[in-house]
Amino acid sequence: MQILLACAEPSVRRARYVFDTLFMAVNVRVTYVSEVPENGPWILYAPEDFPIVEGRERCVWVAHCEKAWSVFETPLPPDVEQVDGLACVVQHSAARRGPFDVAFDLVVNALYFLSCWSERAACGSAPMRGLYRDSLFARADVPQDVVDTYLMRLLSALNAVCEKLGLEPWAMSGEWPSGSKYALVLSHDVDFIPYGKWDILLQGAKSLARHLVSHRDPGDALRAFRGLARALLSGRDPYGCIPEIIAREKSLGVRASFQVAVGHRHRADVKYRIEDDSIRDYVAAVTDAGFDLCLHGSYRSTENVDWYVEEARLLERRVCKPVGSRQHFLSFIYDNLFLAQERACVQYDMSIGYPDYIGPRAGFSYPFFPYCLDQDRPYDVVEIGLLLMDVTLRSYMKLKGDKAWEVMETQLDALRTKGGCASIVWHPIVFGGARDPGDAELFWQAVAYARDTDGLATDGRAINSIWRDRARGYSSFINVSEPER
Repeated sequence: MQILLACAEPSVRRARYVFDTLFMAVNVRVTYVSEVPENGPWILYAPEDFPIVEGRERCVWVAHCEKAWSVFETPLPPDVEQVDGLACVVQHSAARRGPFDVAFDLVVNALYFLSCWSERAACGSAPMRGLYRDSLFARADVPQDVVDTYLMRLLSALNAVCEKLGLEPWAMSGEWPSGSKYALVLSHDVDFIPYGKWDILLQGAKSLARHLVSHRDPGDALRAFRGLARALLSGRDPYGCIPEIIAREKSLGVRASFQVAVGHRHRADVKYRIEDDSIRDYVAAVTDAGFDLCLHGSYRSTENVDWYVEEARLLERRVCKPVGSRQHFLSFIYDNLFLAQERACVQYDMSIGYPDYIGPRAGFSYPFFPYCLDQDRPYDVVEIGLLLMDVTLRSYMKLKGDKAWEVMETQLDALRTKGGCASIVWHPIVFGGARDPGDAELFWQAVAYARDTDGLATDGRAINSIWRDRARGYSSFINVSEPER
């Protein structure tokens, strides 16, 4: 795809990043030209006064509004309006009057969501544990896959040009391995490891109280109690569950990423300590089995970049060097997180998701490299957005069993239709039948569904490698590091 950018610096670098990110998602190669191409379809990103003498019939003209870039200079939330049936947060009336095929500044709007700017501007230097209920998506009824809709609008306009020229339409081609249509990253946040029987009993009491008091569900309380009793009678740990998960995933031919926490700076942080040899040996079962062991950054770890780096190095000393990461409680300061991951040589992240609602948080159903607005460059970190989480479904959305599966299936079908990729997280504590009965079955159902619908169910390490290899064909990402294999 040939693209001509007729915009002033520093907009060029950001525009390239957006086009590269969008077209990389569907594996369409991009080249940037300095003048109107002599043949073939092309994209023009330019204001309405750009002079086109020839080649207009082959062109998709995307409106460029220089004033729109000022949205990144203010923390004020923008107005949301509909243009050509798409939600836009940055719009100028001049675009609607122009000779455009895409009558709004798609580039600025896409970057606004990809960079999570509305949340970053609102939070400032505070941790960004944003909730969906407070988001622009909820407040202004913006679809959570809004950036996907921009990509589809571009492809639709290109296909219209191809049809007019008698050419084959542009086809989405994610080209996931083994002919898979989409990819689902499996992961487990290890938030609890019992030290012994007393820890198991205490966790059992907390689980029963949670069902009776918080959820007001005596049925689940009874089922959790029965699960706990069976575990105690058989001498089995119903809350750690790492060996059982590994064995089951091996039998299914899939591998998940396990996030292990090592920091203790907040009361919400985990209670186990990687410094204890018993915990280290228990966690080492993940790498001994050939699975992906990641850092579960502590609640406050991104308040100071050095704290995050220290945690990554501690995990490396005790078990292995982490390639991936997700923040505990999804709590992070945006730029600090990715700067810290670059320093710690953590290559991929899975923190961008809402704790209280399912679906994309950055408006995009594909991996992408987050953008550093201060330095006008992509971070050297692959973001694999969080789509589904067990805690979200049960604790926030009050869904379980068949009702939970209905919304999960809808999300998975949407991901499959787009040929996208996202992560899901199920905590090991639910796999023993003594915490949230039925939740483990939902995870295994998702794995089976992905495989039955031509999906690739894999770990984050595999997707990181795929995405970094693909990135080398795009000018914005030629400097990304080699993938860890």
